[in-house]
Amino acid sequence: MDSKDTSVASLRGNMGPLELIFTVVAYNGPVVVFLGFIPVSVLLGNGVGTPAAFLVCGLIVTMLAVGILTMSARLKKPGGFYALITAGLGRVVGLGSGFAALTCYFVALLSAYALGGIALNSAIVEVFHGPAEPWWLWAGLMLVVTTVLGHFNISFSSRVLTVFLACELLLMIAYDISVLVKGGAHGIGFDSLTPHQIFSGSISIAFLFGMGLFGGFEATVIFRDEVKNPERTIPVATYGVVALLAVTYAVTAWCFVNSYGAAVVMDVVSKNLVSASTDSIKQYTGQFAYDAATIMLFTSSFALVLAAHNITARYLFNLGADGILPRSLGKPHERHVSPHRSSFALGVVSLLVLLVFVVGNVSEDALYARLAGLYSYAFVILLAVVALAVGVYLLRDRVHGKAVGPAVASLIAFAIMCVTLVLGTVHFDLLSGATGTLKDVLIFLMWGVILVGVGWAVYLKRNRPGVYSSIGRQ
Repeated sequence: MDSKDTSVASLRGNMGPLELIFTVVAYNGPVVVFLGFIPVSVLLGNGVGTPAAFLVCGLIVTMLAVGILTMSARLKKPGGFYALITAGLGRVVGLGSGFAALTCYFVALLSAYALGGIALNSAIVEVFHGPAEPWWLWAGLMLVVTTVLGHFNISFSSRVLTVFLACELLLMIAYDISVLVKGGAHGIGFDSLTPHQIFSGSISIAFLFGMGLFGGFEATVIFRDEVKNPERTIPVATYGVVALLAVTYAVTAWCFVNSYGAAVVMDVVSKNLVSASTDSIKQYTGQFAYDAATIMLFTSSFALVLAAHNITARYLFNLGADGILPRSLGKPHERHVSPHRSSFALGVVSLLVLLVFVVGNVSEDALYARLAGLYSYAFVILLAVVALAVGVYLLRDRVHGKAVGPAVASLIAFAIMCVTLVLGTVHFDLLSGATGTLKDVLIFLMWGVILVGVGWAVYLKRNRPGVYSSIGRQ
């Protein structure tokens, strides 16, 4: 039975489990992770033991997912983290978290525009031998296309994301098989699973990076009104996303280690961090796969842009529907039943912010690194707060009864997220490349957004109780 809430402004769609999985996994940009993230994780994290770290992080995220899905099934409301945290911890914390979630995914969107501009320029120059153009030209083109796609129903965007993601996964599978068939550099070894390697290097950094791999897994919940049979589709898609990400990244990282050999891979990433993955692809799968990877770095970035735009637009839609932002943002399109106004507004704001970066002559590499690091930090904050909210809600739910198992799992995840958040604060320079004053400003910015949301909720409670009562899609 479809129990979508139709008493308030809502979206509609007909996505099945596979479409929803691909829509969310596209947000992670698998090829982006392979080409840029895995070598960095090996270098700064626990080295050869990186694949095991990815699997452990997947298990922790699964624990949190159990609680989120249990609570979501009882709550039956759209809004993602915004709705869940409000229901668990109240409207004041809920609105602060809603602002944080909106900022988190907006920052991810901006960083993806920068990466996409870099990637497309690289593909044009290296593969098609065309002229080099400024990154912002391609970023602007992506922005226009993405905003147009966001005008239509999510089912249209999901088809585009499905095609792109399928190509990415095929490339990674082809690479993994090639490494295994050819026996790696010195035979296929399982050093990555030995205690010595798992606990080598910096476990804290490995864990911090590993958690960032699962960004957006909860987006399955925010698309609640746009899937068919949400009671079945959302759980299947959520566990499917976590499992696909954990297995894909762990196996590919393991193959990457074996492609150079456990004894030398650290030397390789130390000396050649930027092209370590692409060199390995060329060696094991040939020039065609290398060219395909160069092109797919752009398509993966574009898929990430489209997914991030869709998620951010829906946070805008939910805040608009509640009256926190202009209510016009929370009105769906009459024909497409899409958040068309939120999508357009997001496109305009994204354009203005990107123009500021361009006029300020901010380096695209630095821009991507800083924003990606800020996103990772914000995501950990959200995970910590939602884990606490889920645990509290499930332990005090008088309507459906207590759900002790999922609640305990969520509270354990909360404790782990708190440790991760401390590590993220201490090692924010490694996350973002920002040091000194800039590091402090970026951290303050994220917490400042939360405080603004909290302050606005307090104001609404005193002066606009009608709006306050609707916070969190209540």
